[in-house]
Formats: sequence, C-alpha cells, structure tokens
Amino acid sequence: MATSSRSPPTTRAWPARSRRPRWSTAARSLPGRPPLLVPTAGARGSVASLTTPDALDGDHALDPGRRHTGWEQTVAARIVLRLGGYRPGRHASRIRCPLLVVVCDQDRSALPAPAVRAAGEAPAAEVVHLTGRHYAPFLESHEQAVAAELSFLEKHLAPRVP
Repeated sequence: MATSSRSPPTTRAWPARSRRPRWSTAARSLPGRPPLLVPTAGARGSVASLTTPDALDGDHALDPGRRHTGWEQTVAARIVLRLGGYRPGRHASRIRCPLLVVVCDQDRSALPAPAVRAAGEAPAAEVVHLTGRHYAPFLESHEQAVAAELSFLEKHLAPRVP
C-alpha cells in the first residue's frame, strides 16, 4: 500500500450510518493521498473491517506470544468499496488444479455454506470441515487442519510410480 511521504496514514472513527466514509475514503485513493485506516477487527457496532465475534480471536490466533508489538492491525477503509461485489466462488468452476477448501462450521466471518457450494462447483475440490470459528485452524483445530493440509499435499504432489 503506497502512502504519501508527506503525511502518515490516519486512523479515524465515524458514525456507523454515515455516508461520509464512503466518499472520504474514495477521495483518499487518489494518487498521493494517504488511506483512511480502520481497525482490522472490532466489537459489534464499532467501525472495523470485521465485527463478528470470531474476528476478535485474530490477535491470539495470529500473534499468540504477542511478539509483534509493532504490528498495526488496520486496513484501508476503501477496501469496503470492493468487498460488496467480491464473490470468489463465482469462478470456482474454472479452477482446474486440485483445490482444498477448509471451512470452520461456526465461522461468522467467512460463512461455511458459500465455501462448500463453491467447492461443489470446482472439478477437483476437497472439503474439510473443522469445528470452531474463523481462526480455528490456528487455534483449537490446528492439528486437524495441518493433518488435512499435509494429506492433501501428499495426495496431489507425491511422485507417481508407473
């Protein structure tokens, strides 16, 4: 993400129902303007990229020892302008390589049903269901996730003996 050398990116809050952030953040995407940053995760009702209960597990899942104290967990608010139309499953039928889809059955950030439907459209997809919320593959279901990933890789990357 390029930012202007004249001023650092800013983090600001605004009323949740305001139209201001949409136009403000779009204007900030002009060359040389720093992005308006919002927290990556926050409590429900707050201004953040993800406000589902499982989004708050991210700190513990992605930096369990809190070793990365300088990690600024923000995103450019303008990402919201593109997310509304983001539907990666729409192109699943075009994926020709083996595809592993790992879904967490209690995920509220990336709902499992659309991922399972997309996998059903991909010609060579395998679905693994994990118990837990969005970050379960990094937390309580880590061993199960790693085992599924290794099995998938061994199956599809192992040398084939004639």
